Amino acid sequence: MPPIPQCDGTSDPIDHLETFRTVMLLHDASDGFLCRASPTTLIGAARDWYSRLKPSSIDTFEEFRDNLVQQFMSSRRPRKTDASLMAMRQENNESLKAFVGRFNREALQVPSLDPSAAMNALPTGA
Repeated sequence: MPPIPQCDGTSDPIDHLETFRTVMLLHDASDGFLCRASPTTLIGAARDWYSRLKPSSIDTFEEFRDNLVQQFMSSRRPRKTDASLMAMRQENNESLKAFVGRFNREALQVPSLDPSAAMNALPTGA
């Protein structure tokens, strides 16, 4: 089984939970198993938060997910948008090749990016 990174409350909780869920789905884990296994990946502030929950206060993995995300909302990584691509500019000492590489890495982080939006954004930054 691939390792599941631990969640300490300082990293994006959605990234953590999606990795956890993906690994668990490889094993055809039930919702109940997800609920019982997910706390084993928590450390630090996240473990402290979990230990303060009232017993039997969470019934589903979705409920656990929503509570964890709400608790550690400030740790969420800002999601990239096509507008963030439009704001990208080539740095003074940056080669065109390096800029295009950086642009492409950013574009991969934009969910459901319309290819035409990416094509329109690239020339504005170079």
